[in-house]
Amino acid sequence: MGHEDWDAWDAQDPPGDFAGRVVDRALHGARRRRAVRIGAGLVIVASMAAAVALHLEGRRGHGDVRATARQEVRIGDRAIAVLEPGAHVKWDGDAIEQGGGDVFWRVEPGARFTVHTAAADVTVKGTCFHINVSGVEDAMNKRDAVSGTLGAVMAATAFVGVYEGKVAVSHAGQSVDLAAGQSAQASAEGVERVGGTAALQGTGSPEDEQAWTTANANLADNVRTYRRKLDSLEEEKKKLEKELARAQATLADAGPQKSEYDLSADDWKLLAKEGDVRMRVPCAGKTNDFMPSATTLNKLGLAPQDASIIQQALQASNARSWAVVQPLCSQALGGVDVQRLGIQACVSILQQLASQQNTYDEAVRQVAEIRAGMRAAPGPNDNVPPIERAYLALSSESQNIVSDLSQSLGPEDARRVVFADEGCWWNSEHGVGPR
Repeated sequence: MGHEDWDAWDAQDPPGDFAGRVVDRALHGARRRRAVRIGAGLVIVASMAAAVALHLEGRRGHGDVRATARQEVRIGDRAIAVLEPGAHVKWDGDAIEQGGGDVFWRVEPGARFTVHTAAADVTVKGTCFHINVSGVEDAMNKRDAVSGTLGAVMAATAFVGVYEGKVAVSHAGQSVDLAAGQSAQASAEGVERVGGTAALQGTGSPEDEQAWTTANANLADNVRTYRRKLDSLEEEKKKLEKELARAQATLADAGPQKSEYDLSADDWKLLAKEGDVRMRVPCAGKTNDFMPSATTLNKLGLAPQDASIIQQALQASNARSWAVVQPLCSQALGGVDVQRLGIQACVSILQQLASQQNTYDEAVRQVAEIRAGMRAAPGPNDNVPPIERAYLALSSESQNIVSDLSQSLGPEDARRVVFADEGCWWNSEHGVGPR
């Protein structure tokens, strides 16, 4: 990357499923050695790998996904689909098709939402349900896709099971309504209710009963995970609304305000009362050498020779942060090499681990209180959640960089480098509410 592009550069994260695949492989190898099972939520943590970027990345208007491993996909603003290996889902606006395979769906309440399959249409208002489509080649002609009806594919069968809410399963003018705990089978012969978990799978053997019972328990875990994610989105919405209010206040005052990440001791005390931690660290990526561009230096009012000073300070900050986060992340995953994951993905993994162990909220509050001077920092041998040590390190980095730069640039220029709207920075805020 050229220096002129540095301040326009966005942090490069691993591919969407990279952290999940690393976690899945690490857990499989470490399961015998570890007393704590990280669980299904950690396996699909990659969707959060940029953290709470959470952001609305997956809400695209169209897509086409064929899963080679278990994969979570966000479809539009309302739906999350968990595809098992071999499953195929594609969508274009409101036209949603499950071409084949096994998919768990979570749909938030709202307008009509229909999943088209070769054997039936499944229409919901907001629910959790499961569709297993078998005996069909993944092909639909253009006319059928546009008209909203499915092509006639011989021997196609769809099994539909409902976990929450209600759905309607329809085929060739015939429709069956299903409530939670009910299931149906649709094929060229029509739609009929089926009873019991074995019927949903299509067999009645004891082995299939056991397999379906286990799968059902896993899906229940997924439902709880999705609810937590929806709660997180609601919290993110509140944060964005708060940031909008701050921006509007700045415009009304006709002048810039102090950066919300330039925190004094009094600021930290106010944040501690709300259980809130803020962090600002330099972006990190394989192509990022932390060298500011001439444009960035000009906007900051600095000389060209200051570029190397800033570069060294940012490199040192990144090294400090990674020295803390890397061993915590590796230990959480059973000792695997996490070099390719990077800081943001590793922090997301530690967040998920703390959430599943019910230690996250208290860890955040303690970090805020330590930063506010209300609580002593833990010693190196104290038993604290890994996320607490990671947040303590990251939340102090902006002031560490200011201290490093002040020796060469002076305090005023140092603060401008760290807290101005120039360069590439990873800003994050983690609020869990007061005690």
